[in-house]
Amino acid sequence: MQDYFSQPKIFWNSLSFIEKQHLIQALCFQLSKVQSHSIREKAIQMLSHVDAGMATMIADYVGVEPPSGGNQVSVTSYFPSLSIANATKYPITLRVGILIGHNFDDEEVGDVIHALKKHGIFIDFISEKLGTITGVDGTKITVSQTFLTTNPNLYDALYVVGGSSKREKKFNQEMMNFSIEVYKHYKPIGVATNAEKYLPVSGENNLLGVVFAKNNPNFKDEFIAVIAERRFWERV
Repeated sequence: MQDYFSQPKIFWNSLSFIEKQHLIQALCFQLSKVQSHSIREKAIQMLSHVDAGMATMIADYVGVEPPSGGNQVSVTSYFPSLSIANATKYPITLRVGILIGHNFDDEEVGDVIHALKKHGIFIDFISEKLGTITGVDGTKITVSQTFLTTNPNLYDALYVVGGSSKREKKFNQEMMNFSIEVYKHYKPIGVATNAEKYLPVSGENNLLGVVFAKNNPNFKDEFIAVIAERRFWERV
């Protein structure tokens, strides 16, 4: 008899709690698009061979009866190497979006950009439109993406610089929306000295993985460190 479920069970056993939650969400997303009720039921029965608890949670989300018991394979093996939570953490090859406008701090931004590139991190300069933006001391940066042409989900981390714009109100709103979306996905964020307004501190967030440049001589090193960490699951 062929065994189709032991390896998926080992994979499930090897995941961290957060990874299991993500997998459940992904399966809920995919199965909720299936129009046929009977096919959703069959999928849930199939998943119950891997883990009954997982299948039950998904069944509740997609509107079918929970699976009947007794189908789950009795495999307890796991391999820590299958979990991303146990992977070596490093910043190289990760991508950082830099939200920036005119009249940015040339020295501060220049130092951070140099540090990011030194660690093999890819960067995109994101602003309201393509073209060139200019710092307070005349440094010019070419914008590579706009708020319309890219998406927060495409970046591993964010460096929020801010600046000025002819359409100040819209620019500030786009900056804040982009920052909040990255924050909601538990990703690292570096906040420039003049950009704190885009990610305000409140009693409703603990700002884990957010590093502020203001009065912080170690900002570059701390920012690189949180980028390497990648996600901050205990963030609220």
